[in-house]
Amino acid sequence: MSNKSEIAKREQGPVAKVNGLDVPKPFLKWKYKLNEETGKKEFQSLELSDGSELDGKKIIEAIQQASGTSDPSIGEKIIKDIAYGLADDTHELRINSASAMLSALKPKDETEALLLGQFFALHDSGMRCLRNANSQEMFYHIEKLFSLSAKLLNTANQSMQALIKYRSGGQQTVQVIHMHNEGQAIVAQNLSRSSAGEGVQK
Repeated sequence: MSNKSEIAKREQGPVAKVNGLDVPKPFLKWKYKLNEETGKKEFQSLELSDGSELDGKKIIEAIQQASGTSDPSIGEKIIKDIAYGLADDTHELRINSASAMLSALKPKDETEALLLGQFFALHDSGMRCLRNANSQEMFYHIEKLFSLSAKLLNTANQSMQALIKYRSGGQQTVQVIHMHNEGQAIVAQNLSRSSAGEGVQK
């Protein structure tokens, strides 16, 4: 299959089929170039991860896919803010990591994007602590690094739980089990949180 046909299929919707597999739309990549006068890398251009031609519509679609908002300025700010919290060595790596990871999980709105960003940053830092704990150079700090990584990863898991709760609208399922004489017959039914509360009151 040619690159053009793959790109055409990807443009059909948020997720397209390529060789029978789901392929998400391409995400934005920020390109930087070293300024020889200042010795610092400066922003040069935006590209799409699949190398396809970039236009205004595709920029908006890519930002919306990563940030959950149709406002490009807000979406770009969300991506950049999340990038600052990641543990990669350069800003170019951080912002492209944030863009790729957010696009992969497709937040539905700005709140989901921020919760995902919090998860990414905490998880990234926790894994870096684990990596440093296993380094010979950090031998005398192993206990502290393992303790810190456990706290960071635990908080990251809490962020993911908050996201799951937000996506489900905070709904909880209560399972009620009815046992008849001698426990021979058991009937189970799922009730929403509100209906379970009404049953308790009765």
